[in-house]
Amino acid sequence: MKRIANALTKAIVLCAVTAMALPAQTFTMLHSFDKTDGANPAAALVQATDGNFYGTTYRGGVNLGGTVFKITPGGTLTRLHSFCVQPGCSDGGFPVAGLVQDNGGDFYGAVPGGAANGAGMIFKVTPSDASQSTEMNGFQIPVYATGVTYVK
Repeated sequence: MKRIANALTKAIVLCAVTAMALPAQTFTMLHSFDKTDGANPAAALVQATDGNFYGTTYRGGVNLGGTVFKITPGGTLTRLHSFCVQPGCSDGGFPVAGLVQDNGGDFYGAVPGGAANGAGMIFKVTPSDASQSTEMNGFQIPVYATGVTYVK
């Protein structure tokens, strides 16, 4: 029994030493937000079918209510939308959850604050054609130049 315990102890020590001897992983910063392109990303990124990553920031952007962005694997960031939480804005803000991509390539997300009723909204981002309008649930909902549709 003592012999088995010694062999087991040696095996555990060998595993621990081997795990510590692994080479360090490489860390590369792809982008540092400057508040105009977003700030405080709080949700996971989603890798889209186009190979790029899409995400949201909780704050920052042109109107300070957070952003939807695309970042290439090489680190080129494009702000797709700036949410607005200022008086008179109807698109809500402060996204805290990630995006989900549908089979057609569009992204869906939600914001908890603002919007028409002050209780948040669900939105759709169409990254490929930002000049389109989409009718949903009988309401004509504009797709702004940024490619965001507000789902009612």
